[in-house]
Amino acid sequence: MIAPMKKVWLVFLEREKLEALRGLRELGVLHVECSRPSGVEFDRLSRTRDAVSAALNTIPVEKKPRAARLSTGEAIALAQDILAGEDRIKALQDEAASFQRELDRCAPWGEFDPGAIQSLLAEGVDVRMFEVDEKDLAAAPAEAEIVVLARRKRRAYLAVVGRSGPIPEMPRTFIECPPPHLATPLMREKIAAGAVEIAAIKKCQAEASAETASLRNALAAVEQDIRFDNVRDAFAKEGPVCHARGYVPTADVPALAALAQRRNWAFAADDPAADDVVPTKIVNNRFVRMIDPIFAFLGTVPGYHEFEISFWFLIFLALFFAMIFGDAGYGLLMLGAGLFAAFKARRKGRAVPDSVRLLLFFTGVLILWGAATGSWFSIPFDALPRFLQAITVRPISAGNPEAGKNVQIFCFLVGVVQLSLARLKNIRRLFPNLQFLAQLGSLAMIFGMLFFVLNLVVDSTRFPLPPSAVWLVAGGFAANLLFSAYQGNILKSLLGGLANIIPIFLGSVGVFADIVSYIRLWAVGLAGSSLGAIINDMGGGMFKAAAMLVFGFVLLVFGHVLNLALSVLSVVVHGIRLNMLEFSNHLGMEWSGIKYDPFRVTVKTER
Repeated sequence: MIAPMKKVWLVFLEREKLEALRGLRELGVLHVECSRPSGVEFDRLSRTRDAVSAALNTIPVEKKPRAARLSTGEAIALAQDILAGEDRIKALQDEAASFQRELDRCAPWGEFDPGAIQSLLAEGVDVRMFEVDEKDLAAAPAEAEIVVLARRKRRAYLAVVGRSGPIPEMPRTFIECPPPHLATPLMREKIAAGAVEIAAIKKCQAEASAETASLRNALAAVEQDIRFDNVRDAFAKEGPVCHARGYVPTADVPALAALAQRRNWAFAADDPAADDVVPTKIVNNRFVRMIDPIFAFLGTVPGYHEFEISFWFLIFLALFFAMIFGDAGYGLLMLGAGLFAAFKARRKGRAVPDSVRLLLFFTGVLILWGAATGSWFSIPFDALPRFLQAITVRPISAGNPEAGKNVQIFCFLVGVVQLSLARLKNIRRLFPNLQFLAQLGSLAMIFGMLFFVLNLVVDSTRFPLPPSAVWLVAGGFAANLLFSAYQGNILKSLLGGLANIIPIFLGSVGVFADIVSYIRLWAVGLAGSSLGAIINDMGGGMFKAAAMLVFGFVLLVFGHVLNLALSVLSVVVHGIRLNMLEFSNHLGMEWSGIKYDPFRVTVKTER
């Protein structure tokens, strides 16, 4: 459920602001309306946060880091040292790359010291390096003294010497190559020294990875300071006092009121207005809370005035998960992984994470569905043990030739149930406003369109189109036309409906598409089952030859792991889509909410 919120105002003396903010942070219930952060202090803290975050991304991942032992200041200093080392590594790598390019460029001329060339120039001897095609060597001036140093791929690398002054003008085919700034042996020494220094820096970074916990604590502390600075700026100054507005869960208002009374603050609370941007706090029981990791992954929050659908999202997604995976054998494997993770957490004295509990619930539903359909590692139904065949549900059993059609029908029925649930929730919210009749009309269209879907998609002979289906769709369309914009006057409502007749018509057609969309559960599940059967045929065929046993086993394992991965992706793409689009659209949800994030202590700091 979405916890009811109160809009509150706080006023206190400007000179007491810092102490008041600390008290509010300790209480940890006020969601403050903050402006966009700015200012010198915010910039400084942001740079510090970015530095610590970058340091954490730079150091190697430590499997068993030691417990946090550095203060926040020491951890920040360590982060800056890590980044300084990373900058030094980049500088050394760039320098080494530059030296290597010079060595590669000068390699045809062999080893030499540019200082020797400078000495010859000081004595009046001009020496310049050229590259030329061998066939153009004869074009050199006769008075030029040429020393060919190397020949590679029909190219000549040479030195032109002027013993008594500058060398003559060379033809354009002679490409001059300036000497390097450093001697080639010295460049190699610098590259080697840089490699040694890089290795030393990386060793220090590897040692610093043991302080990962301290760095993470420092990052949390800096983010807490940023929030403190942001909230401080949110309290606008008006003469000797400052004030701000925020939101508090109704259940926590007495605690905030008591704090305000003790500190002699001015305090007021009221219900939020319809146009207020109220943060959303979700409060669910332990069972429903399993779905929270999914919402965290999606980054979606319902608006304060929208529906909270965590329970229905969980139930339907579990069914979608089971139908898309479709295989009880895969369910047993994932159940084993989930039980192992749960046992490991309990052994360490921790609560089982919601993500693990969610996996156990999903895989339990998957095993039930797979057992009902007779799907076990895509093994042919006739090859299954008799007790596995006996526990199947005949209409959807893999041993029933009509199972495919029946599963399609089941998909459409699931869609009708979910979409109807959305319309019923809207009816309940709108009643007694006559706009609920438009939702009732949409509900009628869902049931009417079901007959069209069964007739057109499944079997027109088995599901002839009854006249009642047409009346349901037509009546639902009329109800939407009359009451979707109802504001107390039926004539104005009709005119408003006529003005929006095209969107209303397209919405009616969309009901058909939405119901048909649920066939993806059957199609994706069938694709996974077919892929598993192909993998079994390929791997099983190799078992006939002793020399191919290992390859057959590897193929089976790799193939089924790949099939599992594809099924996970399908759940994300298709299973979540049905909840976030089809179901949510019929609810009228935009997922426009902002998460309730109270000003609170997130980490104890030691400076």
